[in-house]
Amino acid sequence: MITTTIKQIPIKSMDNTAQLNKFFIAHEKKAYAIAFMSLKNQEDALDVVQDVMIKFVQKYSNKEESCWQALFYRMINNRVTDFHRANTKKKSLFSFLTSQDEQETVIDIEDTQQIDIINQINNEMTISHLQAALNDLPTRQLQSFMCRIWEGLSVAETAQSMKCSPGSVKTHLFRALSHLRSKVNTHE
Repeated sequence: MITTTIKQIPIKSMDNTAQLNKFFIAHEKKAYAIAFMSLKNQEDALDVVQDVMIKFVQKYSNKEESCWQALFYRMINNRVTDFHRANTKKKSLFSFLTSQDEQETVIDIEDTQQIDIINQINNEMTISHLQAALNDLPTRQLQSFMCRIWEGLSVAETAQSMKCSPGSVKTHLFRALSHLRSKVNTHE
């Protein structure tokens, strides 16, 4: 006879819960920015961040707080990669189906982006050029840029987050920064 036990979410104490809340408050906007830059969709980015937060509490809340940041961003990067894989599979399976609603949604999104550009004309030109340059980056270069520059992780933490060597992190970051400099300098 097989017996099973149900694991409860491993939260040590109220102090740990408070620490987790502080951690999530400090990192939720940055995690959202990473997901949004990669997915280019607000709802999907929010879903990814929320899903990662829930799974993080379930799996890693009992780890030392010093490990949380690298684990959290590794989970974000992995979830974004999984999301891209699932969408690629879905698109290939249902590529023969296109709806008018999807085309109208894209037009609506473009209209709201144009309104934002009009409202923030002074800063938006530089930001839009930077955003376009970020959108052109390969996934690994974008991940290294977001972890090292945006989040401020060390090379070792970024390597742990990306599951690669510190040398690879440096190479990806160098290439990302070179690409971004060339794109931004041509638009100035």
